[in-house]
Amino acid sequence: MNKRLIYLLVVMIFAVGSTTTWAKTTIKVGYLPILDHLTLLVSHAQDNNAFKQVEIQPKLFKSWTEMVGALKAGAIDAAFILSPLAMDLFNHGLDIQTILLAHRDGSAITVKKDSSIRSAADLKGKLIAIPDQKATHTALLNHYLMTAGLSLKEVLAKVIAPPNMLKAMKLGKIDAFIVAEPFGAKAQDEGIGRILVLTKDIINNHVECIVVIKKHFLTDNPAAVQEWVDSLIRAGKWIDQDKLNNHAQQVAQLTAKTYLPHSPETIILGLQNPPDRILYSDLNPKLEDFQKIVDISKEANILEPVDLKTFIDNRFYHDSPTIEESVKSEP
Repeated sequence: MNKRLIYLLVVMIFAVGSTTTWAKTTIKVGYLPILDHLTLLVSHAQDNNAFKQVEIQPKLFKSWTEMVGALKAGAIDAAFILSPLAMDLFNHGLDIQTILLAHRDGSAITVKKDSSIRSAADLKGKLIAIPDQKATHTALLNHYLMTAGLSLKEVLAKVIAPPNMLKAMKLGKIDAFIVAEPFGAKAQDEGIGRILVLTKDIINNHVECIVVIKKHFLTDNPAAVQEWVDSLIRAGKWIDQDKLNNHAQQVAQLTAKTYLPHSPETIILGLQNPPDRILYSDLNPKLEDFQKIVDISKEANILEPVDLKTFIDNRFYHDSPTIEESVKSEP
């Protein structure tokens, strides 16, 4: 082989090496049209094109049943999901772990506007929509009823997909519903319902939706998972900053209609009424916070004991700086 041919081969090898890009890890992530899942959407809008290790593909579902089916079938790899539902799936052998919270607080018990319901005691015998039998909302509803000496046995709890609850109330099929925003705020704005109690006033700073992912991603692609988690944490802080500084206008414009079937005005209502009804800045999956959800879920008879030390993988959580702090720290 002559020197010129060797030289050309070396040049070709270096040229190919310089243009080769390693394939990113693709993670398909399920979510519902609720404000609990905003960090997924903001992260995707702001960071997905810049990710070096991972590509996130959000997939919208209308109900928790649809999402669970997709997770079990392998159609999605991760999900923003109700914490008791996720723990029940884990208990029944689904190969998932939680790596982050989606948010804290954020739901409400909404009753018909002209209803005489003014307290937990007034809910006795009423038909109340819940998003899933194994929902944080079910446990919170039971915990609220217990303040009046009642339990789920004294009400009629009916599972209705979150997007259908407002219609059910309009048609007079239910007396109340407990669900994530923006449906409570929307019912209030349209004069159909009124807020009886915010879930933050039942248990303050509570865990509700969490981020779960198939375990093999944590083993095989930890760098990709870390890049995504860091982005989600930044997104959460950005959302809370936008609520305080811009009345949630930027997050509403970023996610309305593109990711969510809601208008910007509806999203703003769900985030600003009041501004602390849902929080995104502290997404640390602390064992003690999960234990509170396990306790009230067991209290409501919707969940068996959970091995939380195995279910929670908190090694990916780092208290990342806000976007503003990151910019200030750049040379």
